[in-house]
Amino acid sequence: MAAKLVKQKKPKENVGKQISGSFLEYMCALWAIVLSVALPLYMKDGYYQIGTAKYNAYAHIVVFGMPVILLLAVIYIVFSVKEAGISLQGTKQVYKNMSVTDRFVVGYILITLVSFFSCGHMKEAFWGYNGWFMGLFSQLTFVLIYFVFSRFLKDYPVVLSFLCVTAMYVFVVAILHRMLIDTVGTYDNLSDYYKTQFLSTLGQASWYSSFMTTVLPIGMFAYWYFKHYALRVITGIFVFTGFMTLVSQNTDSAYFGFLAAMLVLMHVSVKNAGRMRRLFELALLFFLAPKGMAGLLKLHPNTVMEWDAISAMLMQDGRTWIMVMVCAVMILVFAILERKGKYPVRAMRIVRNVFYVVVLCLVVLWVVILVAGVKGVLPERMAALTTAVPYLQWNIYWGNGRGFTWEFTAKMLSEMSLKDKIIGVGPDCYAIYGHGHYNELIRSKWGDSVLSNAHNEWMNMAVNGGWIGAAAYLGIFVSALVRFVKKSESRPVLLGFAACIAAYMAHNVFCYQQVLCTPFVFLFIALGEYQIRKKEEG
Repeated sequence: MAAKLVKQKKPKENVGKQISGSFLEYMCALWAIVLSVALPLYMKDGYYQIGTAKYNAYAHIVVFGMPVILLLAVIYIVFSVKEAGISLQGTKQVYKNMSVTDRFVVGYILITLVSFFSCGHMKEAFWGYNGWFMGLFSQLTFVLIYFVFSRFLKDYPVVLSFLCVTAMYVFVVAILHRMLIDTVGTYDNLSDYYKTQFLSTLGQASWYSSFMTTVLPIGMFAYWYFKHYALRVITGIFVFTGFMTLVSQNTDSAYFGFLAAMLVLMHVSVKNAGRMRRLFELALLFFLAPKGMAGLLKLHPNTVMEWDAISAMLMQDGRTWIMVMVCAVMILVFAILERKGKYPVRAMRIVRNVFYVVVLCLVVLWVVILVAGVKGVLPERMAALTTAVPYLQWNIYWGNGRGFTWEFTAKMLSEMSLKDKIIGVGPDCYAIYGHGHYNELIRSKWGDSVLSNAHNEWMNMAVNGGWIGAAAYLGIFVSALVRFVKKSESRPVLLGFAACIAAYMAHNVFCYQQVLCTPFVFLFIALGEYQIRKKEEG
């Protein structure tokens, strides 16, 4: 039987979709590069009103860049719809294709809009409190960053390269500032007090630590993952510099971010000896960096700083050399196991899980000690220990005043109306609500200063967005973290983004949303989501 040769029609190429898609990808990359370079470096009048200056820079980057990106996105969607057609089934498919993180983001912005329209002070809620500006406008931009870049930011390695080069510059300036060497002219006519509080091109130390903690895990992952010698040297220099500035920026919260990033990397490292060796190399760099910083401070002493307890210990206590030796020995052990091919995977997974349990138990024990101390039921010896270690003694001054702030926030949350508990008091309206209802109580602690937020992002979100908003917001981070770690086997870069998310979440137990960290963590979540979507689409 003669076979009939049938010419198959080639599907017509959608030129409009291809062109708009290509332009959209280039614009997304350009916008992200501008954000990564301009925002950390921009300063207007030195440290004067630097929070406002940084936000204005961010707002201008958004206002001048995002409309073009959104217009291209609309054109791309129009061409895509023309190609696929519109149907009820297609609409259902769009919803079905949304990831769990997508749905948390949508849920979060919806509840934020409800909170905004019901708060009674929409003008203030739109921009947010002066100096922070984390109102509805900012929340909308974070959501836009997520949805646009999770679909179209193809050239993420270029973006991350620009961000890390910029971060390296910021880190070096910060290290020099801690040596009282001012290369950017920001310390001119600045008192010694402010020289301890402000550094580099970012300003206040907690803002600096927020940026550093969010971005540094990208370098940590790159050093842990890359095998090429030149890349390892470059990323090693970046990481070592980052660790030097971590130990000298003088905020305790950064150490929690570092630990969280290391725990994420450990989760995957136990699969083979080579990865465990790299993990301990990171730990070695971490314990060597304070010694390097201490050496620089001997060359050019800082006579005005009072270091936090952890930094002082890492830089000045000779006993920390023990950790350097432990890391060196473990590197040697895993190198031998790697060479011999006798790595005990199952046993190491058990060790990892035990270590996680120990860390969790230590955190729980810490909380128990703080609570027991407040109630006065601690044994005498333990009570004496808490007196010697301020971290274990809860009072209103704990954590640079966070003791009072967290107690006050808990009181506020418990006494809110049911409506406010559910949907919140409005985006970035913590200060308006707090001072409107508890002004005398706040003044008794802070005087004429304004308590602008809870200094704990997750508690702060419970006030501003209510329990529903806080649950949706937390769901964004948790869902992305879990998915990225699970899928990192086929897309290793996801582990780097997961480390950034974990570091951000841990750090911001003691800190807050602001323009130097939150846009970047949403960018990292978007980049991770992009990797997953492209993998699933084939």
